[in-house]
Amino acid sequence: MYGRATTLHPRTLELLDQLGILDDLNQIGYVARDSVTYRDGKRVTARGWEIMYQHMRGTFLNYCLNIRQKYSEEVIRDAYVALGGEPYIGWRLDGFDVEKACDDDYKVVSHVTEASSGRRLTVRSKFIVGADGSHSLVRRLAGISFEGDHTNFRWVRIDGRFKTDMPDADIGFASIESKSHGNVLWVQLDHGVKRIGFAMTQELLAKYGDKLTLEDAKVEAVKSMEPFTLEFETIDWWTLYGINQRVAECFYNNDRVLLAGDACHTHSSGTAQGMNTGVHDAVNLAWKLGGIVKGWYSIDVLRSYDRERRAVAQYLINLDKDFSATISGTVPDRYRDLSLSSNELFAKVFDDTIDFCIGLGVHYDESVINKPSLATAISAGWRAPDALIYAPGSRLPIRLLHLMPNIGAWSILLLAGHPQKTGERLTRAVETVKQLSECLPRSMARSITLVAQRPAGGDQRFSIPTIGRLYYDPEGSAHAAYRVSDSNGAVVIIRPDGILGYATQFDEANSVQEYFAGFINTH
Repeated sequence: MYGRATTLHPRTLELLDQLGILDDLNQIGYVARDSVTYRDGKRVTARGWEIMYQHMRGTFLNYCLNIRQKYSEEVIRDAYVALGGEPYIGWRLDGFDVEKACDDDYKVVSHVTEASSGRRLTVRSKFIVGADGSHSLVRRLAGISFEGDHTNFRWVRIDGRFKTDMPDADIGFASIESKSHGNVLWVQLDHGVKRIGFAMTQELLAKYGDKLTLEDAKVEAVKSMEPFTLEFETIDWWTLYGINQRVAECFYNNDRVLLAGDACHTHSSGTAQGMNTGVHDAVNLAWKLGGIVKGWYSIDVLRSYDRERRAVAQYLINLDKDFSATISGTVPDRYRDLSLSSNELFAKVFDDTIDFCIGLGVHYDESVINKPSLATAISAGWRAPDALIYAPGSRLPIRLLHLMPNIGAWSILLLAGHPQKTGERLTRAVETVKQLSECLPRSMARSITLVAQRPAGGDQRFSIPTIGRLYYDPEGSAHAAYRVSDSNGAVVIIRPDGILGYATQFDEANSVQEYFAGFINTH
């Protein structure tokens, strides 16, 4: 499959990095660190994708990765197989039922058919996850409504090898503010391939309707690039598609049916949100569903998937109404008083919401797993910051998030401060957290201690109270990232998906047990 989703934003890269597949993706995709915008053949600053890079702060993955879905799917599938998984390709879901009266916990009964042979199977499972696209059969059979609008916007995308005299055509992203084709998209993809995209404006819709052919699309693509030239060497893929803006009524139904990705939200590709939002859905869901299957969590943890991800999807749909309109060359009525062009309005809305769009600003409301913090200015439900720290004996820094691979385990992070300043409070906190760790299900949590000092002449770890593995934070960058002083310290709980769940001061370390007790099964 060529074409389709292409761009991964910084927060998505962090999530994939914690899953151990980012390096493989980077080996294939195009690392995009810059962009350019043109109007009437001249460069325009502070517009288009250029705004995005100014907001990539607080992450070491301050770039976008452009990789076509064919290749990202291959990397994910290979990683799944390497873990012992067996993908079943070419099977069609015919239907499913939830048998509530079933004696065991395998209440979902699905009927599937192998397309090549016609062979039919019945599969029993505890849950069914519909990640089957915007026309989701799982969603339809579950009776979940798909609420929203069908717009009049139509966009064209073409992937292939092109020649152009546009300066910086290989830079990563380009926007061309066209008077006739909306805000034209130009993307450098993997394997030397590029993508061009343009809007079917009212004039183009009147000319072609829905009968646009590939040859027509090529002609209009050339016009959209003017005054620059464009020649097509090869074409891998192209599409003309309409934009729907819909959100499923719920992402979790009947305590057995879950939806993810396009099956529960659909929108334009204007700011490259589709694959990114789908990855966020999957990462948010996987650790919760896995923990439920293992018997670790109460059902409230799984229900939080619906609350967290549906709120994000609804916010995205509201944004997409502005993005799809402005990229198509129109200004929504509610912005008429601003007297801005469609391109100027796109830049304004994009700049106002860019932290969300690149994923670093995505956050979740207070819940049973997001408890208000008592020790850090970073709110629960937000991304846990990254920082450079040092292992004992090493002079090479390592990233804090690299110590927290996503294997479904929580991270108990002890920001020890400076031991001479935190003293007995640190010792008591360590003992409290150790007792808690012994009560948690095996493999559910890992512990890390960060000391805000550099070893003075030798390794001091044997004189410092610690839990889990010890690392040094000599510049205090990790403590600063979490807004924790070296004289106070803190216990920080980080969810398996890299979201801060709870933080508390040393004197209140016993509240960590209360936090976990709110959703951990005790039987």
